[in-house]
Amino acid sequence: MEELRGHHALWRIDDETVRIRFDSGRKVPTLFKALGGAEVPLAAVREVDFYQGDRRHGWRLRLDLLPGLDPYTMLGASARDALTPLVLSGPHDTELVAEYVADKIRDLARYARETLSGELDRTEVARALVARPPVQARTAEGSASFDGEKVRLQWDGWLASTAKEKEKSREYRLAEIESVAWHPQVDVTEGYMRVVLRGVTLPEATSLENDFFTLASHGSKGAEETFLMAATLNAYVGEAPAAPALESGESGGAEEIFGKIRELGRLHAEGLLTDQEFADKKAELLDRL
Repeated sequence: MEELRGHHALWRIDDETVRIRFDSGRKVPTLFKALGGAEVPLAAVREVDFYQGDRRHGWRLRLDLLPGLDPYTMLGASARDALTPLVLSGPHDTELVAEYVADKIRDLARYARETLSGELDRTEVARALVARPPVQARTAEGSASFDGEKVRLQWDGWLASTAKEKEKSREYRLAEIESVAWHPQVDVTEGYMRVVLRGVTLPEATSLENDFFTLASHGSKGAEETFLMAATLNAYVGEAPAAPALESGESGGAEEIFGKIRELGRLHAEGLLTDQEFADKKAELLDRL
């Protein structure tokens, strides 16, 4: 078994798996402390990128997974390597050891892919890289929590808008969620995660203050927590059972449709949907009864 110590983490590599254990010190990024650890099957590794760096910045090693297996890349993590557990960096004086381990992982991964029988379970790979529910993300606007079946957005933070404070919270069942998007903070604008529902396309609000599908973040700590939450939810959404087909006269289906219509009504009342958009989407839903 090979081992590689870097900044904030220890990687242990055997013939089948890279096992990652994160440190818990004060300088460790919030995302890493929240994760605690992660595992990557070598058969899921497409390439190993290694950058020698220099005496000031040191080396950096990144695992590039096969398409569709990395829940962080799907959120745009390629431009923000510090926010993914698949990157390890370390000081310049351990560069030779790190480069040797990178070559070793590359060889083991190639062999694992060539000898793999069957297909990798995408959900299993993704969930080994994210947090296990129950998990919570807190920002200056409020919090998001996930218990394995539903996500709850609660706006009780000191930067919550009047509209969100009045609304207090929203809950969305996993089966209702199509995906969760994440946007980093840019300059003075807020970052945020946004729940995207199945079935009906709802427009994004013109302002995050009135968007009840979002939790905004301000600063790196909140950004890392919402990033991990978004990646975790997407890993679980992939396996969530889709909402059943709605049959005419089916009471459960009717209740779900009327719930979506009430949601549209709230957006219309808040000025986030025009009269025509509201009428069109309401008609679309009613046609499914």
